[in-house]
Amino acid sequence: MKFSNNTLVVLLSLAIMVSVFGTWTSLSYIDSLDLLTGRATDTGTTSLTVSGVTSCTASDSTIAFGAMERSTSNTSDDNADTITIENDGNIQLNITAYATAELWDDATYQTTSDYWQIKCNNSLSGTCNATYGNLPGADGHLLVYTMDPDDATDDLVIGVNVTVPADEVSGAKSGTITFNCVSAT
Repeated sequence: MKFSNNTLVVLLSLAIMVSVFGTWTSLSYIDSLDLLTGRATDTGTTSLTVSGVTSCTASDSTIAFGAMERSTSNTSDDNADTITIENDGNIQLNITAYATAELWDDATYQTTSDYWQIKCNNSLSGTCNATYGNLPGADGHLLVYTMDPDDATDDLVIGVNVTVPADEVSGAKSGTITFNCVSAT
């Protein structure tokens, strides 16, 4: 029996396709049935501990009240000028504030007095102490506790209230507030 070249090409192509398909099918099923010898599989576990980092940054850290007269008060709310604190760490924070440089010349009105007060205006997380409190010279006035480190909720807005004492001497005044950020856990 004589076959034409076209018929031989078709039969040869069909034989190659069946062979490739059969080999692929066999290897797929053998692998899924675990029939291969000399092969081993197992699982492993990775464990680690992420260290907690306590970090905060004061941005827009200056409140400028401008010129004020004796016996007048002004708040950063009225002035639309606040201080923003951001939790840059990866743990919840408690944030306190205290004066490290006095605002008033007369020692009678220096911290802790009603003439320089601070509060939490707004916090995206944690519990905000939204009542003005006298700014202490040590230990700190609690502004917020359990402030989250998540980028979407890690900002705290601080407000300041100043009252110029009735007998304060004239001149430029500047006080320094230090923010203490400590782990809430």
